Amino acid sequence: MKLTTTFLAASSLLVLAACSGAETDTSSAAETETTETAETETDVSAGDGVLAEVATATYSIEPTHAFLTATVMHNGLSEYTLSFTNFDGTLDFNAADPASSSLDFTIDPSSVWVNFPGDYEAGHPDSPHDSWTDALAQDEGFMNAGTYPEITFTSTEVTRTGDTTGTVTGDLTFLGQTQPVTLDVTFNGVANVPWFGVRDIIGFDAVTRSNRSAFGQDTLQGMISDEVVVEFSGEFLQQEAAETDTATDGN
Repeated sequence: MKLTTTFLAASSLLVLAACSGAETDTSSAAETETTETAETETDVSAGDGVLAEVATATYSIEPTHAFLTATVMHNGLSEYTLSFTNFDGTLDFNAADPASSSLDFTIDPSSVWVNFPGDYEAGHPDSPHDSWTDALAQDEGFMNAGTYPEITFTSTEVTRTGDTTGTVTGDLTFLGQTQPVTLDVTFNGVANVPWFGVRDIIGFDAVTRSNRSAFGQDTLQGMISDEVVVEFSGEFLQQEAAETDTATDGN
């Protein structure tokens, strides 16, 4: 908009130099541009637009429609993607003031899964693990789930950046170490389906990037990239009133 304003100002000067009688029209055009600028620069932190259609409530992950992956580069040649099959999340959503919303997320690292079509035991006769997924979950150099049974994320700040986009900054705890990360989030919409009655279901995509070395993991550095891309796509289901009241009371 700065470029537009500069262009209009320059044009106005040329018109004034050419014809002093156009002074009134130029003033009107400038006022119109100022008005349009003010209307365009809306406060995206307010609860308007599509978000206003969502109920202010507590929402939980709908596990049959939620997907979580972590991707690294393998030998600089291809993306190697891990999936997690057991995770949970709670979203306290405020439609009138999205920035006051909060998110808590918990991942079971032992639920990691990756496609490994080969015979792991034959290729790793000295490994104490019977599969590659078990090695990823339990080995001290990877998830170390026996010592650290949870990966957690707790939001500290929510910022709305557009009608359906925002960022969620929070504390990610992995392998006993906590680091700040920021999720880029896209709101996909709200729906109601007969089997959930009047409760809202809302969908989000989220992505963040972090270095695993920041959490003390440096296994196979060089073969496996330090940067990890974590992606989520899923649905959150509005809790029933009784569930919300119980969560609030702490009973």
